[in-house]
Amino acid sequence: MPGGGPSGRTLLRWVGRRLVTGCSPDDSSSSAAARFLALGSTWPVIPAFVEHDLGGGGLAVGLSVGAFGFSAAILRPLVGPLGDRRGRRFLLVGGALVVSLSMLLLVPAASVPAVIGARLVLGVGEAAYFIGVSSAVQDLAPPHRRGEATSYFTVTLYTGLAIGPGLGEWLYETGSYDRAFTVAALLGLVPLLFAYAAPGRPTDPVWTPLLRWRLHPAAIRPGTVLFLGLLGYSGFLAFIALHAESVGVSSSGLVFALFAAIVVAVRLLGARIPDQLGSLATTRLSLGFSATGLAVFGLWPTVTGVYVGAVVMALGQCFLFPALFVLTVDRAPESERSHAIGSFSVAFDLAVGLGGFLVGGVVALTDRSGGFLFGSLVAAGSLLATGPLLGGIGATARSETA
Repeated sequence: MPGGGPSGRTLLRWVGRRLVTGCSPDDSSSSAAARFLALGSTWPVIPAFVEHDLGGGGLAVGLSVGAFGFSAAILRPLVGPLGDRRGRRFLLVGGALVVSLSMLLLVPAASVPAVIGARLVLGVGEAAYFIGVSSAVQDLAPPHRRGEATSYFTVTLYTGLAIGPGLGEWLYETGSYDRAFTVAALLGLVPLLFAYAAPGRPTDPVWTPLLRWRLHPAAIRPGTVLFLGLLGYSGFLAFIALHAESVGVSSSGLVFALFAAIVVAVRLLGARIPDQLGSLATTRLSLGFSATGLAVFGLWPTVTGVYVGAVVMALGQCFLFPALFVLTVDRAPESERSHAIGSFSVAFDLAVGLGGFLVGGVVALTDRSGGFLFGSLVAAGSLLATGPLLGGIGATARSETA
């Protein structure tokens, strides 16, 4: 086939089986899917727990949901070089253990600061695990198919987001918050069963200084666009469950499931879009849909508006991360891949942490509709910023250069 390399179906099996599910095709429950399922199950539980049981307001909810982004952002530039030196498997194992521990710390939490502390621990595990698994995916993917491989890999994230919130909601409604947190902790340990599928210590690792906080140059411009583009998305994650409940949606898990199902379907059917359109065009489409979806939430506070907004918002999130992620990987030497990925991921962490805080502050001053409209304006502003930030490095489609 043009460009060589495996077919799309083969590439999907390759990335999924060897790096996410383990080496056996019969391993239908993937380690990454279980990890994302654990995280997804907490999205509706944390806001309800903080607001209803602990009496927290919009700012407390935003901080509790997004706190892990701050600790992850601090650690990723340190963890990345460690993955280049010690191997991807080292990060997978350590990250899985810390993620599980963070879920268990929520069980005895009796105050908002305690919840925030547990979420800060989550950021430590999140930093290590994500860098390990995403670096491994890029290690095995053909260079001209990295956008496609990233789209396939991130399907596991949205599969967890599709199923996890409904699971978490059911666990605390039929049992308790502690039950939901305990199940999430057990799911967080599943990646340990499949960590051997990732590459171990490099045979000839390149020496890099450890414990030196430095952003990789290849990640700065794509990361800046990602940060701006995800601020509104973090507000969506923090407040959509409470917003849906307030307008009469029977289960916020259905909203998360619809959102994630659309992202999964589009990423599977259009996995090569980032490679064919190029990072700049793909990013602009994503940001335009995101701004529109957030505006729908803010201007149409009804059950129908929630579902329509979720559909449009999902289209906005389909390819933003894959397009910018691959742009970062392409511009970094292979020996510095984990460092570049870790630096790029800082943008995601800061967007989740600061986005929840900023949108929570707007919600506290106005209402949830005001918070969504604020996120829409930020997404629109980031769309305008793509030209100066990405114009010279992201315009070419990968299919043209393969």
